[in-house]
Amino acid sequence: MSLPSRAVIDTNVLIVANGKADHVEPGCVISAIDFLEHAEKEGVVVIDSSWHIFEEYEKHCSYKGQPGVGDRFFLHLHRTQADARRVAKVDVNPDGQGSYEEIPETLRGFDPSDHKFVATVIADERRSVIVNCADSDWREASKTLRENEINVVEICANEREENARSNSRKRRSPQVGRDI
Repeated sequence: MSLPSRAVIDTNVLIVANGKADHVEPGCVISAIDFLEHAEKEGVVVIDSSWHIFEEYEKHCSYKGQPGVGDRFFLHLHRTQADARRVAKVDVNPDGQGSYEEIPETLRGFDPSDHKFVATVIADERRSVIVNCADSDWREASKTLRENEINVVEICANEREENARSNSRKRRSPQVGRDI
């Protein structure tokens, strides 16, 4: 998969890279780590200038930059926040009702905790994509997001598809050696 060069990163990517998401496959953890390492070295991370995204990262990551890769990425983001080659800050406008003025009416029903990511992409003139690992809300709203020109990169999609195929095979397989 080609990794995006300009991204708004859902907090779950950092959590998964830290190994703190029990519900994901090991391959998803590796994908999260690979993406964050790519973003550190080659990407531009887009955040809101109001710090809503950064403050959410802060709840799940350590300023020590360890023990996980998500922590290291968080520290990197903190240290490089003034470097426009690495971090782009855009202005978003809270609407006073738990959302943002940038959110289109068709996305008002989408998970309000994820509105900050959508508003940031819109404020970035849709030049960035949202990167997700483990939040099913993005997949469930994919049609409406696409209709609003919000692109989401699912970096663990292959792992989810393989897991679904594996579970399907297990359900269809006869139980050999079982006494009837």
